[in-house]
Formats: sequence, structure tokens, C-alpha cells
Amino acid sequence: MRKGEETRNEFLQIAERLFCAQGYEETSIQNILDAAHGSKGGFYHHFVSKEDVLRQLCERRAASSAERTAQEIADGQLAPLDQLSLVLGRAMPIHREDLSFMCMMMPILDRKEGMTVRLAFQEAMIEVYLPLLQKAVQRCVDESLIFPVSSDVEKPVLILLQFCWAEAAAHLISDARGGNLTDAGILLDILTVYRKSVEALLNTPYGFIDLMPLSDWTAFAEEACRRMFVSAKTSRWG
Repeated sequence: MRKGEETRNEFLQIAERLFCAQGYEETSIQNILDAAHGSKGGFYHHFVSKEDVLRQLCERRAASSAERTAQEIADGQLAPLDQLSLVLGRAMPIHREDLSFMCMMMPILDRKEGMTVRLAFQEAMIEVYLPLLQKAVQRCVDESLIFPVSSDVEKPVLILLQFCWAEAAAHLISDARGGNLTDAGILLDILTVYRKSVEALLNTPYGFIDLMPLSDWTAFAEEACRRMFVSAKTSRWG
């Protein structure tokens, strides 16, 4: 790895640690420079702004998520529909390994700056998961398990999934700002609507696709809300 790339990666690692520990808006470029013992010239050689740092972090996180998913399916042990469900579920960044990062992201997602970054994150997720989904879909087609409505259905499916987690996040943010946890029924409704849409695009029988268990959604939501806004002792889902 070239020295310039090493410096960029060091800035990104330190920025992510600071953003997650003290918040994106509370972290300044100077904080990053101080922690990295770097110069402004070195920083601006790699980044246009603090928002650019967050955008690059989102792209890096999307890539690492896809790499983990590819490793899980590399041994070929998963049944075709299980592989498809795994790829579909992982294409949404709302898993336990995403918790710290998404808790940092959520307070700014519905602001102008956050919307720009969210779109970049979603585009990155679509790009890195597209080849994985294409392979998973083709495997199911080859075994006559699904009958997609078109030969290039994968990108629309991934776009739907990005809308799915963004809609869930919007409810989490709105409710948490009022000191509340999002009702599990609302999350179930969101999940059901998008699951049915994905099933329609892939032309599968009802219930064939398992995007994510509701228990995982509610566990993520509860922990995200607790970390962001609610006391550690608060629990509305029992």
C-alpha cells in the first residue's frame, strides 16, 4: 500500500472512531487532525470536507459488508433461497455489526448534509451488492425456484431495500427524539410492504423471501434508540 493510501486510511479510521464516540456534528476536522497528528494540507489532499470523510466511510463500510457476505456464501453450503435471503438482508445496513456506525449516522440522516451522505451510502450499497444479488438470483432461476419479472430485476430490488431501511430509520429518529421507541408493529408493517414488493419483482410465492426477522429489527431499533437518546434502563418491548 502506498504511503498516501496509508495516510488516507489512517484519517478514515480515526475519523470513524471519533464520529462514533462523540458524534459526527461534535467532531471537527481539527479534532481529527489532532488525533492523527496530521496537517491540514495532508487532510485536504485526501478529503474535500468533513462530509466527504463521512461519505468515504460509508463507501468503505458498504464494501466491507459485501466482502463479509461474499465470504459467508463462498463455500456453497447455503441452499439457493437461503443465499438469496442472506444477500437481500445484508444489503440493508441494520445489523448488529452496523450498530455503532448507524447510531452515529441516524441523528443527521434527516438533515440536508445527512441526506446527501445517505444517498451516497445507498448508492455504494447497491453497487457492491449488485453482483452478489445477480449470482444469487441466477442460482434460484436455474433451479426454477423464482421467476423474475425481468432479466435485470436485481437493481430495482436493491433500490427498494435502501428505501426500506431508510424508512425504518426515519421512524426511529422521529420517535427517539421524543424519547420513545418505535413500535414493533410499525417496523413489521415497513418490512412486510417491502418484502411483498421484492417478492413481486422476483415473482416468488408468498413468504419465500425472508429479508430479516422482526426480532432482529426490534433489537437493533431498541439498542439504537438507547444509545442515541434513551436511558439504558428504558425498554418498551419487554
